[in-house]
Amino acid sequence: MTRPARGSRKRARRSWKGEPERPASRSLLRHPLLRFVVFIVLASACIALLIAAMVLFNYDRQAARYDITAVGRMPLESTVTDGTGELIGYLHGENVGTPVALDEVSPHFLNALMAREDSRFYQHHGIDHFGLVRAWLRNLREKRTVQGASTLTMQLTRMSYGLTGRTMRRKLLEMALARRIEKHYSKDEILSFYVNRVFLGTGMNGIEQAARGYFGKSAADLTLPEAAMLAGVIRAPNGFSPFRHYEAARREMRGTLHRMADEGLLSEAEAEAMGAARPEVLPQDRWMEMLRRQAKISEQNYLLKMVSDEMETMFPSLTGVGGLSIRTTFDSRLQAAAEKAVATRLTALEKQPDYHHPALAAHREGEPAYLQAAVVVMENFTGAMRAVVGGRDFSHSAFNRATQAKRPMGSIFKPLVYGTAFERGLFPGMLVSDAAILPGEIEWDPVGWTPENSDGIFGGMLPVETGLIRSRNTMTVRVGEWAGIDRVLAMMEHAGLGDAERAEPTPPIYIGTVGADLCGVTSAYTVFATGGIRHEPYFVESVTDRDGTILYQHEDASYRVLSPGAAWLTSNILKKVLEEGGSAAGLRELGFTAAAGGKTGTTNDFQDAWFVGYTSRLSGGVWIGLDQPGTIMEGAYGGRVALPVWNDIMTGAAGIGYEFTEFAEPEEVISMELCRESGRLADEGCAASRNVYVEQVPHDLIPRQFCKIAH
Repeated sequence: MTRPARGSRKRARRSWKGEPERPASRSLLRHPLLRFVVFIVLASACIALLIAAMVLFNYDRQAARYDITAVGRMPLESTVTDGTGELIGYLHGENVGTPVALDEVSPHFLNALMAREDSRFYQHHGIDHFGLVRAWLRNLREKRTVQGASTLTMQLTRMSYGLTGRTMRRKLLEMALARRIEKHYSKDEILSFYVNRVFLGTGMNGIEQAARGYFGKSAADLTLPEAAMLAGVIRAPNGFSPFRHYEAARREMRGTLHRMADEGLLSEAEAEAMGAARPEVLPQDRWMEMLRRQAKISEQNYLLKMVSDEMETMFPSLTGVGGLSIRTTFDSRLQAAAEKAVATRLTALEKQPDYHHPALAAHREGEPAYLQAAVVVMENFTGAMRAVVGGRDFSHSAFNRATQAKRPMGSIFKPLVYGTAFERGLFPGMLVSDAAILPGEIEWDPVGWTPENSDGIFGGMLPVETGLIRSRNTMTVRVGEWAGIDRVLAMMEHAGLGDAERAEPTPPIYIGTVGADLCGVTSAYTVFATGGIRHEPYFVESVTDRDGTILYQHEDASYRVLSPGAAWLTSNILKKVLEEGGSAAGLRELGFTAAAGGKTGTTNDFQDAWFVGYTSRLSGGVWIGLDQPGTIMEGAYGGRVALPVWNDIMTGAAGIGYEFTEFAEPEEVISMELCRESGRLADEGCAASRNVYVEQVPHDLIPRQFCKIAH
């Protein structure tokens, strides 16, 4: 009888005693360090899965906001019209020709396309996970991006929704949209959308247009080499253009044929034989002439760029589809007048003997170094923008200086300081010192800042309104202190000129050291014409899709910035700014006679010249300066260089039918005897000290208390 091995007897005895046998792996897990490592690995895996699920959920939610039906719409141009219905131009003006059904496309092209771009198209659900891993491994091996993993469906999302950039965010959104598209459409529908929309270089969109443009035949009649050539240029349509880079296109053709052989669609011998072909490509001039006759593509300008950017914000899912009818608030006639005024006046400035910068006419390439200008004209009682000049030449620079540039406001900010002080009980006839600011006078200023007046002269006690009419810095600082810096900052934010939280409270703010864009400043000035009401500026009136459905209709957004009385008092002073002795008296000398108010502004060293003014109907702002801040020229005050542009624009507006009437008066204005020092009702002490004067006081600002100053 054979005896069992010693180890077997031990196991037998353990079994005989009823003890379960423990696997070796379970014994290992009893080690505390190993259990901790396993726990960390499992916890990390769970956290990673949870984060991945949250990321996917987030991008699925973003993708759900996109109009999935846009995928099935062929791109059309969007028309942009002004407020009168006059055509301004087109957006998304690509001409895609006539879409064709899949059975009207050569099978050679469909096979070549899928072999080259997405060989597993009919197996995946929008994302080719095997392709992603394969591309990742190859790129890791090559230490550079040599292979992508975008499926045809993912490429279609980029075409349909205008997704650009190479960020991870864009890729994840693209994947989420691809999954939605695959659930909504069949594979053949997706393929049909793709081949009718894909960009194939030189303004060609869709296989039918490319076949006729390059080879003069329909998509159904493409030969295998022609089809392989077109499939090969998709990744770099302009770089592999058969028109300009024929040999590069042939190289891509051969690469596509070999990919077809790898996929079993051709033999290697057939791929080699077909790769020797030289498809005949028609002259590019023939196609360009066809494109000029058929396409609706407008020369870009500042207005169209503004509208295009706004559409991308409002309707991101329709960016690549177009077909919109966009009615704007612009007036093409007034726009032409504004552009002419800028061109005429700045060309004249460039010819001045004391102007030492490059001229527009001498510009050849690079960032423009010549003198720039910006203009905004808007309706006071609606906020509708009627004209915008973002610069002197859009082809030199697309940067919009009217809406994107923030420059120091200088003296044009002062009216808001005075308006704020009027709400706090100050009146235009009260006296304020024009003397130098003394150290410690502004108690909260740790620096002891002392501003200069533009003429270098300090004065004595002068009426408050003189400080604004003559743009006196020292008086304005004292008026600002009457209002309080916190209230001035709040007013600045309320008027749309900046956030009080971002503006560090320093005394120079009173005289306009804060930067703002011209559109915001012009909008702020409308409150002086409307009795204190600001209407949010806008330029898109309505948007309608290709089916006639109204997608957007503007609704007025307005709120009160200044009390009616404070707005009226400030406006009365700004009207005097245009009269003799005011900083903008040159306007009347230029011949502008309509009722108006406004303010000039000039920053240190003559780097920025401003004039912002208003009539009963329109407000307009003009800025002139260099993109890289520098002295325009000596003596380049706003009243000298910006004011004439404003005059030409508003004179042009009157000539095309804009009526400028007298400004409306408050419901009730009372003549009252006030104290020049306190602004309160004058008493006997005020009369004895000769501090009594008569002020025209709006009803909402009537003082309720008598003066308590001991004169």
